[in-house]
Amino acid sequence: MKARIVLIGPGRVGAAVGKRLHQAGYPLVAVIGRDQRRAEDAARFIGCDPAAATTDPAQARRGQVVLLALPDDQIGAMAARLQQDPGLPEQTTLVHFSGLQPASLMSVAGSACAAVSIHPLLPFADREMAAARLTDCPCAIEGDEAAVPLAEQLVGAIGAQGFRLPSDAKVLYHAAACIASNYLVTLTAAARDLLLHCGFDNQQALALLRPIQQATSDNLGRLDPESALTGPIVRGDSGTVESHIAALEAQVPQLLELYRCLGQQTLALATASGRLDKQPAVTLQRLLSSGASDDCAIG
Repeated sequence: MKARIVLIGPGRVGAAVGKRLHQAGYPLVAVIGRDQRRAEDAARFIGCDPAAATTDPAQARRGQVVLLALPDDQIGAMAARLQQDPGLPEQTTLVHFSGLQPASLMSVAGSACAAVSIHPLLPFADREMAAARLTDCPCAIEGDEAAVPLAEQLVGAIGAQGFRLPSDAKVLYHAAACIASNYLVTLTAAARDLLLHCGFDNQQALALLRPIQQATSDNLGRLDPESALTGPIVRGDSGTVESHIAALEAQVPQLLELYRCLGQQTLALATASGRLDKQPAVTLQRLLSSGASDDCAIG
């Protein structure tokens, strides 16, 4: 028989994971939120009994597994509150979904509860899309050894692919996720803003960017970054880079430092690829370093 699940936090992450667990046959016996209407909406989305929606944390007693789909700064306090409840079964497993915080954040001295974290390496901008994309999604698993097999079972139930992550590696792992996902959105916004200066409207600009971004993503699906890199820097085309810098200085100076910082990182990648000759690299380094913040420096 599959473990009874309680979800605390009816937001996008909790709703998406809860939906997949419900579809896999796990009984979601309580969906707990601060707002009753949001909890009911999440229960409907998940597909479980709407009567499971509640604002009462004491309903966590009903589960064998409690999912804490909460902001990082709320996880520890909620875990401590739950474990102070004498009605919470001793063998309850607590699960959080933070990519940054270790599972030990939920540990309380003297408690028999197990703690484990599951972090889907996925953007949760929309719960419906996220629920669908959990299929084959990599999920980092970290925490009490005794709880890891259960975490692996839950990850398998949602159709994802689990991998073990050392607790002391979580911060760098999370930084990598932020660069790969959040900063990609920021870079898209910066590219869009440059196209707005060219006379396109917001919708046109984003539509123009999608094909090149999709093609780049496809290339990265087949090649490593060193091989997938294209453009003026890896070609050693210092004249193009100089033109970019001059145009940004004159028209969009707020994006110049971003261009130079990314250019220096791209130059390092191009050099590491073995595809860029030494002399063009020196010229490009001089162009990209001139006036750039020391924080952008390579090496």
